[in-house]
Amino acid sequence: MGRPDKYVSRSDLGWGPSPADYANPTRGLVIHYDSSNLGLASKPHSSCVQYWKNTRSFHTGPSRGWADIGYSFFACPHGYILEGRGIRKTQAAQPGGNTTYYSCTLAGGPSEDPTSAQIDAVRRLRKWLMADYGVSGTVKGHRDFISTSCPGNKAYALVKNGTFSKEPGASTGGMEDDMVGLRKGDQGERVKYLQVILMKAGFDLPKYGADGHYGAETEAAVLAARKSQGSEQNFGDRITGWAAAQIMMAFVKARS
Repeated sequence: MGRPDKYVSRSDLGWGPSPADYANPTRGLVIHYDSSNLGLASKPHSSCVQYWKNTRSFHTGPSRGWADIGYSFFACPHGYILEGRGIRKTQAAQPGGNTTYYSCTLAGGPSEDPTSAQIDAVRRLRKWLMADYGVSGTVKGHRDFISTSCPGNKAYALVKNGTFSKEPGASTGGMEDDMVGLRKGDQGERVKYLQVILMKAGFDLPKYGADGHYGAETEAAVLAARKSQGSEQNFGDRITGWAAAQIMMAFVKARS
């Protein structure tokens, strides 16, 4: 199968091979979080790279003194998989499973929802580990090993309901789904959510902003976002599944 799409290796990060001890984790993948809200989804991808480098410096610094960054991988909100200790290395992530499971942090906080791109990154990582390294498809949370809040209630709910264990590209029940079905004339928080995503993707709503009303201004922004991703449709008055995916692709591209 080879490395999944949007994989950022240690060499890409300017790091040499991990000095961590050899291990051959085959039992599955463990999801983690950072425990504080970092807002990386609303920042450019370069912020995720810097966060990862800062985390490695902290883990190998005087307060931890570890051989390397603690995690195997980081699935960032923009859909990239950043290598940590990487393949066949002992981790410092989940006591009782550091040599038997790979670890993947989402670097989010308790009130942050994993993005659809992030969920799909975990799925691509899982599929690669299964196909190329004989790893079980099991996905667990850090709290399955010790008493901890990690990976947070929101991410852990996705662990338990099997969201992370689906095939890449499957519905995430996440950000796109919150938009699907909206149409011109609708009002409420879901419309406001759509409007915020549009504005963060670079499609301004200069007259009304995120007012929760799906009017002509929002319709025009929806159409512009779709066309920016190659759509040939001439309507923006309703959100189909494909329209939602195009809007999210525009959002991710703008934040990368």
